[in-house]
Amino acid sequence: MNETPSGLAEMRSQMTTLGAQLRWGADLFLPERGGPAGEILVCGMGGSGITGDFLSAVAATQGRRTSVHKSYGLPGWAAREKPSITVVSYSGDTAEALSSWRSALELGLSVTVVTSGGELGEKAAGAGHRVVMVPGGYQPRSALGYGLSAVLRVAAEAGVISDPRPSLEEAASIADGLSGVEGGGMALASELAAAMAGRMVGVYGSSPLTAVAAQRWKTQINENAKRTAFWAALPEATHNEITGWDFPAGLAHSRVGLLALRDRDEHPGVSSRFGHLQTLIADRVSWTGEVWAQGSSPVARLISLVAVGDLFSLELARLAAADPMRVELIDRLKERMTPPPDSRADTPRAF
Repeated sequence: MNETPSGLAEMRSQMTTLGAQLRWGADLFLPERGGPAGEILVCGMGGSGITGDFLSAVAATQGRRTSVHKSYGLPGWAAREKPSITVVSYSGDTAEALSSWRSALELGLSVTVVTSGGELGEKAAGAGHRVVMVPGGYQPRSALGYGLSAVLRVAAEAGVISDPRPSLEEAASIADGLSGVEGGGMALASELAAAMAGRMVGVYGSSPLTAVAAQRWKTQINENAKRTAFWAALPEATHNEITGWDFPAGLAHSRVGLLALRDRDEHPGVSSRFGHLQTLIADRVSWTGEVWAQGSSPVARLISLVAVGDLFSLELARLAAADPMRVELIDRLKERMTPPPDSRADTPRAF
């Protein structure tokens, strides 16, 4: 029997709070915004930055558009278009997020910062920018509910999306029912994880909702289970990726497992492609299951997939005796990127 890693129980405990985090966001009091609103550009990395992808998916269901930036500085069009900037960094010390904030400050853009503190929280407050403080003490990836609900509330206040509070309440109830303390999602997660024994995990979604959910599943598998994974979205994957299962012959069928994330509002053409695709490549790669989104609102349906995916990543971690709390390679890269004490004081720190 594999030894249970010490961080497994702690990560599971953090994940049980997803519903409470979403309720926190529904009740959030937003500080007054300084400056005019414009198109929203969300800047951030990893478990913080994915809140921008979730916002884009939700906005798309309402016929609206938002943008996401996951790098240093700001995209070249920001100086011309002057979007309203939301910088999300749970730690407050993410190098790329600090760089984006500095660029927004130099351009005189309207800025909202979502963080639990750190250098970003301190400097943004000192510059007079709006700072939304979220509770600390979590891994950034297990604090998704805080960051996402705050970003949705900021977007709604700017008129980009409708009031998300009813959907946040629905999503919180679904999260409690799946990944809460007495949630019932573990049985499905365990079944999927058992089917993936010894396999690389591929997660297929579609636009707009289940694609970002597939991305979340992939990164949770990476960080929690220390396991290589990939994600793709239909219909695009049926125009290129599916031809790649021919070589090496037979390897994918025994070593790769595909999961499909489905939603009731997916395009009929996508629904048809899922069915045909499973039949056409059944002899090349193994399909190990599909998960359908639950709930009424887009936010709730996204969270239902998040909750199952989080549990799935923990089950993979348990089976491999991997510690979900440790991210050794990220920490080592952070050390390499951190400037020495005698370097320029304004050089941004990593992560």
